[in-house]
Amino acid sequence: MAIRDKQPEQIGTTDKLKAFKALKDAGYRTEFSASGVPTVICNSANDIEKELKSIKKLLKDLRYNGSFGVRGPRKSDQLTQENAEAEEKKEMTA
Repeated sequence: MAIRDKQPEQIGTTDKLKAFKALKDAGYRTEFSASGVPTVICNSANDIEKELKSIKKLLKDLRYNGSFGVRGPRKSDQLTQENAEAEEKKEMTA
């Protein structure tokens, strides 16, 4: 029996969740965009090209044909990360 590839309109939420989980398990910072697309957040905009190849390979191995995103950090991401690091330092000194 031949394996049929899914068409983009047939890609369901469970496939997106599997892709999201696989990316997270591979060590990438991931999020769902407003449209429900798994998105990888790179440490800097310069890393996008390098990360894109490995992300495509990972998703191809999963046979995921749907949309995904790769973006650099936002200022709000950096502020959140800095606040989390500051809280960790406070906990360690306390």
